[in-house]
Amino acid sequence: MSRSKYQTRYIAPVMRIACLLFVLLAILAVGPSASKANIPKTPAKSPYVASEGEALLVFVRERKRLASEVIYSIVDERGRCIASVANDWKVVAAVKPGTQMLMVVTGVTQPQVQLLKVKAAAGKTYVVKMRPRVNTKSPVELTILRRSTEPLEMFPASIHETGPFKPNLEECTAWVAKRQAKLATKAAQAKEAWKAGDNELRASQTIRTADGWTGDEVAGL
Repeated sequence: MSRSKYQTRYIAPVMRIACLLFVLLAILAVGPSASKANIPKTPAKSPYVASEGEALLVFVRERKRLASEVIYSIVDERGRCIASVANDWKVVAAVKPGTQMLMVVTGVTQPQVQLLKVKAAAGKTYVVKMRPRVNTKSPVELTILRRSTEPLEMFPASIHETGPFKPNLEECTAWVAKRQAKLATKAAQAKEAWKAGDNELRASQTIRTADGWTGDEVAGL
């Protein structure tokens, strides 16, 4: 048998089988990775997106060169701390939809109380910026971010830059309970000042329903 006939009869089929095996092995090696790559990944839920049936309040206290050691405690109408905000912190507090009055408590030996009225809608996120000021009666400047005044009404991108801190709210609530009598007196004074204030002052310290962003807007969808 000539060499060319031998190659055609024996070697060529073997080469075809070898090529076929190589292709199959390549498919098996790439297949699982390719299939995984085609599976869409579910994006992680942002901590700033409110869950169904609740609203979120985001308290933002920006960094200051001279860091203040004073903690801002956010207390609900039941005397429970829902947030505790230190210097350079972002803190998220979940609240029930509806209208409620919150207390912003500062100081230890001589605590001061400021009021923050909230009209929250389910599924929305609201943002309040906090900064210290030299004022014994109102030591915290509260700035409510209004959706209508933000560029293109978009949720502030800077909020996403870092995640929220998770303070020990049990310690905060225990601290409030020990000073319940003194804080009750301060809260009563704050309510009288609220009533005596003008509409512009009360409006500036009221979170309105329309001020919030939906979950899709917070996530940028």
